[in-house]
Amino acid sequence: MTAPDFTPLNPPERPVPHDARARRRRARRTLFPADAEGQAAVLADLARRSYPTFELFIYAILSGAIIAAGYLLDSQAVLIFGILAAPLLTSWVGLSIAAVTGSPRYFFQTFAALLISALIVFLIGVGAGFAALPFEPRTHQEVHLHASLWIPELAVLTLGAILLVITFVRTEDRPYLPSVVLAYSFYLPVSAAGFGLGANLDGVWSDAALVALVHFSWATLFAILTLVFMRFRPRSFGGFIFSLLIIIAILAALITWMGFGGAARNLVNGTTLPSKPEATKTTLPTVTVSWSPSPKPNPSPSATLLPSPSATASSTATESATENPAETSAPSITIVPTPVFAKINSPEGGGARVRSSPGGDYLFTLNNGYIVTVLGETVDVGGVIWVKILVDRNGEKTEGWIIQSLLATATPIVNWEPTETPTPTQ
Repeated sequence: MTAPDFTPLNPPERPVPHDARARRRRARRTLFPADAEGQAAVLADLARRSYPTFELFIYAILSGAIIAAGYLLDSQAVLIFGILAAPLLTSWVGLSIAAVTGSPRYFFQTFAALLISALIVFLIGVGAGFAALPFEPRTHQEVHLHASLWIPELAVLTLGAILLVITFVRTEDRPYLPSVVLAYSFYLPVSAAGFGLGANLDGVWSDAALVALVHFSWATLFAILTLVFMRFRPRSFGGFIFSLLIIIAILAALITWMGFGGAARNLVNGTTLPSKPEATKTTLPTVTVSWSPSPKPNPSPSATLLPSPSATASSTATESATENPAETSAPSITIVPTPVFAKINSPEGGGARVRSSPGGDYLFTLNNGYIVTVLGETVDVGGVIWVKILVDRNGEKTEGWIIQSLLATATPIVNWEPTETPTPTQ
């Protein structure tokens, strides 16, 4: 009888993961590989996925049209819908990777594609601005809101840039949510700049363009820092020089555009970038409002009392002084009305812009809740009531004009009816 054979069967051979996809997965688990082969595999895959396609331009046209309609209608809901239709900004991640790894050719390819998409959104905004001209004057609160630089938006932009880079590099998923955050910070100011140029809104287009440039540079800087933390490095000495020049250029641009440290005060106050500092620092003299002009003395020979031994002259002088009480040395009383205070109360939450005259040159922006003094003078321009106010900012008192609907009175309600400038009578 033959004994049974207990030789174990050979286990099935497992496929050895030597394909490119497996190498890329292993490389992502180790952040950025140290060997040249692994680096090449990861960079090739990232370049393929972030290379700009026609989808970038098609969705830029769609998103730009919706955003322009939102500015035309002054509707925040339409603006958000336009941002949701914005293209996936993976090309921006490719630009950041090219800046870190020192790839000039790929950097300029992705930069040119992003610039074209921004130009599309800008030109559509210009067209919407032209379409708004027959309906002027209007408040355009959303345009003014996105032409200003805000600290909370910079904080959210920083978080979105970091998440977009990490999600794109570590996974093969399409990072829609972080991309929406960046599109909000990139395309809304760009479209606002175009709208301001087309609608001839003084100072808006330049301010909004600077805000878009600051947002782009700010996000790119934090993307580069994130990639450096993930061990992305230049692959050659020439690449190192290129990366260094890009970082220096971004830092120089941020310092220049944000006003050499003066932006901190502007950000806290909610003002736009100091593109026209002379306009924001104009201080007008304080005006004391008087309800009735002081009587003008009427010079008379009897007003000068000269000593005389004659009793008749003395009697005449006394009688004349009695008949002209205005010439006595008692000080005249100037009646100053009780000041009326109001606070900024924009329904959109972005504050309100103060101008030098009704619909005139832009001075600065005040946040919601800021207390101002109402001077009582109002003007109706095209059905929009403008109110003259006095603003105290850091000890500087400035007069300006603001739309009445953006004010909420903190003291008894003032008469908002348009009035004429009081002219003192002689």
